[in-house]
Amino acid sequence: MGRSKLAKKIDKLEKEADKLRTKAEKKGKELQGKASDRIDDLDPREKDKGGKKGVLALLLGAAAAGAFALKKKRDQELDEALWEEPRSI
Repeated sequence: MGRSKLAKKIDKLEKEADKLRTKAEKKGKELQGKASDRIDDLDPREKDKGGKKGVLALLLGAAAAGAFALKKKRDQELDEALWEEPRSI
């Protein structure tokens, strides 16, 4: 009879421990989510990524403008060359 009382107490304590464990896991997941959100807010690398995108866009725009200007200049030189030295067909 003594063992059954002890077994009942152990079962009761194990059930309480399981409840506390699940409650702690739930709270841990909640706090982990909050911490992750705060890390995203405070992470300076996120700002750098945006800055790098802006610099990259600026460089690509400058390269495109330079290529356009060179093409216009080349077309103009070709037109002038055609007018200076007409070829017979």
